[in-house]
Amino acid sequence: MLRFKLKTSTDKLLVIVAAIVAFIPTIVAELGGVEIPQRALLAIQLISWGGIVVLLDQRSRCKQYIEQAAERLGFKPTKGDVGVQLEELLGKTSRYHEASHNFALERSIDGKPLGSSLREIAEMTHRELGAKAVELSLFDKESGLWSQAIMLGSPDSVNTQGMLNDASGEGRLELVTDNQGSVTVEELSFAGSLFGALRVEMDKGEQLSVEDREVLKLLAMSGALLLGDSRFTEELLVMKRLGEESLKAKTGFLANLSHEIRGPLSVILNGAELTMDGLCGPVTDSQKDTLKMIKDNGDHLLELVNDVLDYAKVEAGKVSAKPVEILVGELIKDLLTLVRSQVTLKNHKVVTEDIDETLGIVCDKRHSRQILINFLTNAIKYTPEGGTITVGAERVRNGMAKIWIKDSGVGIPLEHHSKVFGAFERVDERYSNTQSGTGLGMPLTRKLAGVNEGSVDFESEVGQGSTFWVNLPAIEIDSRSSASSEKDEKANKSQSGKGEKVLIVDYNPDTREMYDRYLSHQGFDIIQASSGRDVLKVIREEDIELAVVENDMPDIDGEDMVLAIRANPKVSSIPIILLSSKAFVFDIEHFLKLGVDRCLTKPVELSELADTARRLIDETFEA
Repeated sequence: MLRFKLKTSTDKLLVIVAAIVAFIPTIVAELGGVEIPQRALLAIQLISWGGIVVLLDQRSRCKQYIEQAAERLGFKPTKGDVGVQLEELLGKTSRYHEASHNFALERSIDGKPLGSSLREIAEMTHRELGAKAVELSLFDKESGLWSQAIMLGSPDSVNTQGMLNDASGEGRLELVTDNQGSVTVEELSFAGSLFGALRVEMDKGEQLSVEDREVLKLLAMSGALLLGDSRFTEELLVMKRLGEESLKAKTGFLANLSHEIRGPLSVILNGAELTMDGLCGPVTDSQKDTLKMIKDNGDHLLELVNDVLDYAKVEAGKVSAKPVEILVGELIKDLLTLVRSQVTLKNHKVVTEDIDETLGIVCDKRHSRQILINFLTNAIKYTPEGGTITVGAERVRNGMAKIWIKDSGVGIPLEHHSKVFGAFERVDERYSNTQSGTGLGMPLTRKLAGVNEGSVDFESEVGQGSTFWVNLPAIEIDSRSSASSEKDEKANKSQSGKGEKVLIVDYNPDTREMYDRYLSHQGFDIIQASSGRDVLKVIREEDIELAVVENDMPDIDGEDMVLAIRANPKVSSIPIILLSSKAFVFDIEHFLKLGVDRCLTKPVELSELADTARRLIDETFEA
């Protein structure tokens, strides 16, 4: 049933118009003497009055909807025409929208400065509320003090600072008004954090309406969100700076660790290598076994140090790949030779599946070896004695080569799969806990694969073993040309010195003696120097063709030594090999910029030192 009342003048006017329209035909017929059928007159009247009824009903419904919307938004509906009520509703919702959304959205998009946005909030508060004065104050959580940030208008009341001073120890404020009800304070707070307050002072005798208070709350919320976002950004920047400082400190610590360990480790490994080669006199089989045990464990210690350092390099973004073409079959064959003693010790069986002779990968050579050695050593370690290790490779989709290592070991429980590639993580299992390691091998493997545009993954089942694989960019390589180049490389490695005079600069007499004995055995004429003064004397008296310089000299830094040699016209062009305990890429780049031809990281294998010396002398002579 239609229900409406004629409440407004507009409604009454519509009824009058409808009445006029309904009776116009009758009046025209009477005055003009025209006879109009009764049915036509009745139809015209029904249409007129029906249209008015429908129109009045729709106006009544529209008015009802406007009043309901106003109530839901917390407005007090105004009496009056529908048009007036609708205009008021739109005006109030527009105020609410501006107060609650504009500032945060505008700043997030345009990157507007915080101070400018806060001033706009104060200006909008002053304008929208018709305030006599508006003050925006900020609260410092650390000191517990308030400070005036923005003041607009001319305040009469002096109550604000008293309100701020009376705040609790946490800076909390209540919604306060003065005795005349003309001053209102609204907190700028969000998620339990207080950032400041908005103080609004009206003219004497005026107070904020319910709608005005809602607008004030929304403006205060906008300010709190802006301040909260700013504080959050500042905290992120502080955390980022602290993280960078922590990373720098960690990298520095690892560099020092490398320096302290590599020095003595170099003497141990070089001494064992020198003695095993018989350059210190006859060696019995029993002594060789003991020396091999020393060298193997020294190499293992070096691998652990390298894992820690390499992981730190990757984390610091200091590792980059130098991709080369590598024949997969030859790479696997070489690595299986390296782990043969470990395989024999545990009585494992190694099976190599057929691998395409032309299958190659594009990867940093050292990285490819690290990745697969980690897979192989883990397969050996986590497989009880008498197990089987299977190695294979194949081309897969997307131009990648998949190299995989499968073992018949203990396997990894499903709940521990997420730990496998985590730094310093170890699977908590009885057999696994008996195995040694830093817990960095697998996460380093994943990162090195990523540096070389590859990926690693695995599948495992408890009691059935595990299969780990790496996918790397594939390439087809002519195995015959590769074998020929390797043969030439081996031939070059067999070459020794031809009486060239090589200067060894090192303050440690034991290290000098080891280098002297090995390089002399290789055919070089060695001259030793233990200080900068000795170096200058040798340069004056001898015709040096190559210098091997220890970076850590007590009386003169290795870098200064290099500069001194380069500054002497007599030896300015001779090749220089710098031996350093600093293993980071940026250290090596720094040394090379000084004029060093090669930088070898200690401990350096004596054979590598001899090969490097040979190549540098040949390159200099050819040039």
